[in-house]
Amino acid sequence: MPTRAELRNALRQRLEDVTAAPLWDDPALNEALAAAIRGYGARFPRQATATLTVAAGATRVTVPAEIDPATIARVIDSTGAALPRLSSDTSPPFGHERQAWRWWNGDLILGRAAIGGTWQIEYLAPRIVPSDDVTAVDLLPGDEEIVLALASATALRRRQGEDAKRGLRPDSIAALVAAIEATAERLMSQRRHRARGGWLARE
Repeated sequence: MPTRAELRNALRQRLEDVTAAPLWDDPALNEALAAAIRGYGARFPRQATATLTVAAGATRVTVPAEIDPATIARVIDSTGAALPRLSSDTSPPFGHERQAWRWWNGDLILGRAAIGGTWQIEYLAPRIVPSDDVTAVDLLPGDEEIVLALASATALRRRQGEDAKRGLRPDSIAALVAAIEATAERLMSQRRHRARGGWLARE
């Protein structure tokens, strides 16, 4: 996977901003890349696993705060069984005929007393925005073009706003931004078609 520095250099080439006095400085392009990675991650989240130690007999399990219940794909108990989600968040779960779970206030509420041991929660998480220039960026293989297109549109759109504040006409930039965003959307649609048959995307 590329680093932020490699993506930033590629983005500068796309923007034809390789002069001695560039229009965008590195922090501005870093911000555009960060916005692009967040947008990309919203469409193609990262597959993540949280490991929990569950006490035998527990009926309520506290889950890491960063997990959004809407993104949980599977809850797996210490025997390796994938547990179903209870159909109602309002009915009392305890005594359910088979182990199951529902979410309430940051906890898993279990349908039966837990089998103790190591449990796992598989979930979809945001893509990690890089904080340095040397760590590999959190992308799926081959998706650099998507991020570069999104970052190009972001950088140009921000420039369009700055030019408008100066009283300049931003019409030509607006057309270019629309074209780049259409390209990004096409690339993301192609990625989604390739990813059918599993989670949103296979890593």
